[in-house]
Order: sequence, then structure tokens, then C-alpha cells
Amino acid sequence: MTSGRRAARETALLLLFAAEAARITDADQVLGLFQEHFKGDPEVIAAVLGGEPEGAEGKLIHRAESLFSSAGARWQFVERLVRGTLGHLSALDDLLTRCSINWKVPRMARVDRNILRLAAYELAFEADVPSRVTLNEYIELAKRYGTEDSGAFVNGILDKVATDLERV
Repeated sequence: MTSGRRAARETALLLLFAAEAARITDADQVLGLFQEHFKGDPEVIAAVLGGEPEGAEGKLIHRAESLFSSAGARWQFVERLVRGTLGHLSALDDLLTRCSINWKVPRMARVDRNILRLAAYELAFEADVPSRVTLNEYIELAKRYGTEDSGAFVNGILDKVATDLERV
């Protein structure tokens, strides 16, 4: 099973990935589409929360309702991550460009790029989470959703981002 914050990060990654694929930059539109179309989808819920899709009475559905409740702390974290990342996209890409030697942000794999953007946002603007926790969470997401090399790639760049932001 996935922790609430990890599930929130995975949800934010899903939203940013979909937003980029659809060329949507408006956070409200991205969040609204998720709430409207995917919030109750057992396959999406199973992918984000871990486990097999279950019926409407299942534990995963109950956890999803808790996570995605608009009043819930975890959904508020998803919103902060999505709004913050999209709101600071240019600055985050500049930071990633500075910290990634020989890699231009647009040429990075879409999953890696969005993981790095989320992590950079969290390191820069969500100071309540220790930087080591943030780095570990996003490296794990890279290993889960990226390529065989994504974990090491994300790790190397995030170490430089954390150093640049003096969050080491």
C-alpha cells in the first residue's frame, strides 16, 4: 500500500504528465478534469494507491475517496503540487537546466521531466518536508514509472537541485 503523501505525489505526477501530453497549462482545468473523469476510476485508483481494482465497497475506493476529497489534506497537497509546478514552470525549467549537465529539459523523457519539475517545486516551495524525504520519494517514483536509468538520472539532477537551493 502507498502512503497518503506518496499517493498525492503520484497523483500530481499523473496530472502533470497528462497535462503536458494534452498541452494544458491551466492548473484549474487539469485538476477539474481529474476530479471529473478519473477520481472514481478503479484502475486509476489501483495504479495510484497500489493493489488490485476493487468494487465500489473496496478498501481502495474508500482510500481514494479520502485522498481525493476536496476538503482532505492529501488532495490539498496534490493541488499545491500541481498549481505550484504549473505556476512556476519556467523558473523550474531554468533551475533544472542549470542543474542538468548536457541535458535540455525538453529533451528529457516526459516522465523524468515531470518528476524533476515536481521535486524541484517541492524542494523550493514546500519546506515542511525534509529534502532527503523529497529526494527519496521522487527517486522511487522515477524507478516505478520511468526507464531502467530514470532512478539514477533523477537522483543525479535532484542532488544538484538540492545543493543549488541550499536544501542539503
